[in-house]
Parts: sequence; structure tokens; C-alpha cells
Amino acid sequence: MNSFILKLFFTGLMAFVPNQDGTEVTVLLLNVNHDYQSSDSSSLPHHKPLLIARAGDCSGECPKRDADIAQFIYADQSESDALDSLEAAVAGGGAWELANSELSIQKGNPNDPDLPALNIVQNVRSGIIPTTSAEREDFGWVADMRQIAPSGYAFNTDLLDSPPPGLVAARLHLRSGKVFTYRVARIGSNVTPVHFERLDGTGGASPYSQAIASWVGAEIEISGENVEIVEDKFDSSTGRSMTLSPDENGNVEIAVLNLPPFVPPSSQFTGTPDPGKHFEMYYEVAQTPPAQSARLVPKAGAAPGADEYAEVAWNDIHSSTALWSDLLNAIRLNIGRTAYEEIFCPPFHP
Repeated sequence: MNSFILKLFFTGLMAFVPNQDGTEVTVLLLNVNHDYQSSDSSSLPHHKPLLIARAGDCSGECPKRDADIAQFIYADQSESDALDSLEAAVAGGGAWELANSELSIQKGNPNDPDLPALNIVQNVRSGIIPTTSAEREDFGWVADMRQIAPSGYAFNTDLLDSPPPGLVAARLHLRSGKVFTYRVARIGSNVTPVHFERLDGTGGASPYSQAIASWVGAEIEISGENVEIVEDKFDSSTGRSMTLSPDENGNVEIAVLNLPPFVPPSSQFTGTPDPGKHFEMYYEVAQTPPAQSARLVPKAGAAPGADEYAEVAWNDIHSSTALWSDLLNAIRLNIGRTAYEEIFCPPFHP
């Protein structure tokens, strides 16, 4: 029987919520209202939840030339060029804009072997930054709201209900494969921790200080000819699905994004990213969200009193060969050049 690896990549305004026994991770993509403002009164741009799949072939609903998605991803191109770029990026796959979406990954044929159990990469790290590629994969680099937030924080479990509150734009249920940190945020040429404090700098920093994930990855070994991505709807309206087969190199890749409009930089950004204003939005997942002025956001550099850490080149733990993705390269979000070099916008787990 044939087999292949389904690779998934996640970035943007989203939360990763493992269940208690580690058999499922629910990925929550958050709705951002057009009028949402940060505590400094600046507006948070609208984020567009997307699923973009690259494959050798696709059956079901597999749009390749969606004008809204194309002009969002390729905002610096004409409409016709953007449509051509999107079609080339997905190859035999397709691209969906997500709304009220309940997503799951299923085997393509009921007679195929079951998908493998979930494995969250944990307990590999040993300090406040990863020093090897293996340590970089630890899920613990995903920003931990329980350690960041002021005392009294509790996650609003209503977000896992069916249907969830309107804060949730889409959910993806990961029940199979390896879940790991794909990329940590880059601050200059070396791996560097961040610290968390209020946007205006008052009140001091949280003692929680470490490198943070800017991308999360998942890899699922599929035994069979294809894999099915199913979208049901929170409001019970008609859903859709796409059944994806690997390309001639044996690849199926899916990017799950929740980003504002962007034009990736033409070259690597080597400076210090701006504070993560978008992080204030994450406190909306709390049962009782704190006042915006009290919300801590990521800023470059270790917190006062943080543990010492080694000097490790960022590129040394992010092999451009091992982490290469045809899909991410085609949508200009590859490992070496991505949308949020200049601003912190990490995912988190509650």
C-alpha cells in the first residue's frame, strides 16, 4: 500500500488547545473585528482565515483561482497575476477562505488503515531557547497564556462547544501525527528570548521569558492514496471537502493562516521586531478578559532575571533544506522570509 506524509503549517492569530489526555489538539482561529483596537488606540487590521492546500490532484471542492484569496496573498500583484500565482501555488490542490468552519482530517478511503495517534513533541528542550533543531521542535515554545497572563486567568471552555461563540472563526481538530514547533521568532541573527509586559511598558515584565514559536507544524503519515479535508459548518449550513493526492514528489502540504493583509519583505529582516500588539486579542479567550491596559504582550529580549542562554545562530536550528516547503515558498512565507519578521504575531496555547 502507498503512503505519504501530510504536512501542515500554522501561523497567525490562533490558539492550540490540547485536551487533557493528549489525544487531540484543537486549533482555534480567532475572528478579529475591523474596529478592534489595541490599548494604544491603534486599530488591529482584519485577519483573513485561510486554508491553502498544495497537492498532485484534488477531488471535491478545490478552487484554485479565488480572486479574494489571490489578491489577499499577492496584494502587490495585479488581479490576473495574483490568480496565476495562486493557481501555481496550489498546483493540484485548492484554497478555501474559512468562516464558521469545523475542520477535520480523515482518511481518503474507509478501507485504508486508521490514521496514527497524536504525538505532541514535548520535554525535549532544556533552557529558555532551543540550541538544536531537535530542541526547536518542542511544543513548549508556543507561548503559554497560563504563565503569561495575570493571576486569575482561566480559559473559556465555551470556545470548544458546538457551536462556539462568535470569537471563533474556524476550528481544526488534530487527532493524528506529530505536532511540533516549526519555527521560532527571529530577533536578529541569533536565537533570542522574548519577555512579556504591557504595551506601554508600565507595571514590569512577567518572569515568563523564552524563545517563542511563530509557526507550528504537524506531520501525519497517511497509508493510502489520498487524504480528505472536511469542513462542516457551525450553523449547520452546507459544508465541503477536498480529497488530496500527493504530487510526483510524494507531497501534500496545507497552510492554515490567520493573517492581516501583507506583502512579504524582499529580503530577510535582520532588525528587532516591534512589540506584538496583536497578542492583546488573545486575552479574549479568558473566562473574564482583563482590561486591555493590563494585558501583557511579547517584546524582544529576555526578562530581567531570566536564565542565561547560549549563543545559537537562528539559521543553525532552522535548516532551509529540512524545513523546505514548496507551498510556503510559493506563497512567499518560506522559512527564511515570512510575513511577521518585523512584528511579533505568535500563536499561543491557553
